[in-house]
Amino acid sequence: MIDAIAVARQQSRAGVEIVPTTLALQLEDYWRTRCSLEGRRAVPRRRDIDAVALGRLLPQVFLMDIVGPAARLRWRLVGSLIGAREGGDPTGRWLEDSLVPEEAELIQQFAQVTIRERRPSCHAGRWRDSRDQPRLLARLLVPLSEDGTVVSTLLGLTDYAPGEIVPLRGAA
Repeated sequence: MIDAIAVARQQSRAGVEIVPTTLALQLEDYWRTRCSLEGRRAVPRRRDIDAVALGRLLPQVFLMDIVGPAARLRWRLVGSLIGAREGGDPTGRWLEDSLVPEEAELIQQFAQVTIRERRPSCHAGRWRDSRDQPRLLARLLVPLSEDGTVVSTLLGLTDYAPGEIVPLRGAA
């Protein structure tokens, strides 16, 4: 039986910027350590990210290329858990061709914040489980830049079991 109150609560919280979950914080903390390589960098390069160091996070990690002046997003690498939960591996596909329009628009919206402000962003989104029930997820996006200025890639993590979703102040 579906808990209508829980579904309504989940739906109302999707799309807001949130406090990173414990899992998302692990990636954000790692990203921050990469910012301090070779002096102080505001945004690390893609080559500064070591897949081995990400360890158990890898199945939930993804990379997205930012293409052209319109900042169109293309999946470069997608962790195995993401591919399994989303119904296939979207590697090499454009964002808008790989997800339902609402979720693609949500990612694009928060990607623009991450690109423009050159900072991590974490937001609540939705996915459907094997019984086609809506579930909340938490998605962290962090910027990567080859020249230290222009964000060229997004590193992200999808947490499919986020526990509590806590909106940032003013975002609720």
